[in-house]
Amino acid sequence: MESIVSVKNLSRSFSSGGKLLMALDSVDLSISKGEIFGLLGPNGAGKTTLISVLCGFLIPDQGSATIFGLDCRNDSKKIAKKMNLASGFSGISDFFSAEELLRFFCYLYGLDNIENRIENALTITGLLEHRKRRPADFSSGLGRRFLIAKAILNDPEVLLLDEPTVGLDVESAVSLRKHIKTMKKSGTTILLTTHNMPEAQSLCDRIALIKNGKIIACGTFEQLRQQYFPNTVLQVRCKYPKKVQKVLSKVKSVIKIKSDASSIKVYLDSEKDLDGIFKLVASSGAEISNMDLLEVELEELYSKIMD
Repeated sequence: MESIVSVKNLSRSFSSGGKLLMALDSVDLSISKGEIFGLLGPNGAGKTTLISVLCGFLIPDQGSATIFGLDCRNDSKKIAKKMNLASGFSGISDFFSAEELLRFFCYLYGLDNIENRIENALTITGLLEHRKRRPADFSSGLGRRFLIAKAILNDPEVLLLDEPTVGLDVESAVSLRKHIKTMKKSGTTILLTTHNMPEAQSLCDRIALIKNGKIIACGTFEQLRQQYFPNTVLQVRCKYPKKVQKVLSKVKSVIKIKSDASSIKVYLDSEKDLDGIFKLVASSGAEISNMDLLEVELEELYSKIMD
């Protein structure tokens, strides 16, 4: 597929306390047209630095970053016409209402059909009833919604979303996720950072994990699962987990067992011995309430890769 965002051998360092801090270290990634690409990592991993380079706010020490084939450093004004960003909540005017500020941004972006664009953005973000209020007076959650409204005004071909649902109530977060999926269907390319693992798993076509400025894993959820967590996991809920652990301790396909007061997780290197394991567990005398094969979630996969 056509690559819209391309980053090659990108590095960016900062001086902190007399020491050199590598915020980005030889980063490579490519995002295709119409893809939702998740960038996950702890605070300080380099996510915001990468977004800042893509926006032309920071100049890399080495490597390149391009959007639409245009250089993010030298062609940032051309890129900005077809891109937008929702990040942070500061620098908002104290004097204008949400509606007035969105109108200003429409003028700034050189847009037509302004009133319809404002109405649509306010509706999607649940801000219609707050349109006459000043964003400077908004709570953090409403402020986040306003920034997203601003970011979707120009129907951007590339949208950078930095923690878009932080501070949103459940209804607003669900509405925004639906709109993100709608934008993807229309061909919008989206780079998303989030600490919400279920959100990333449900929205993202591919995921990159970044740690200490380095991309340490990248792929679809299924590709990452196959590479880093290929095990079958059996969860047994019972009254006496230690009895289950005892009967399974010598089964060759069992590679790890975790237990608590009322359940046990059995990690298997394959499913070939499942029938025999079910029989062993059932005859263990542990007073079984149920047995389930678990699907690994992104949160567990993330923890394993980041360790």
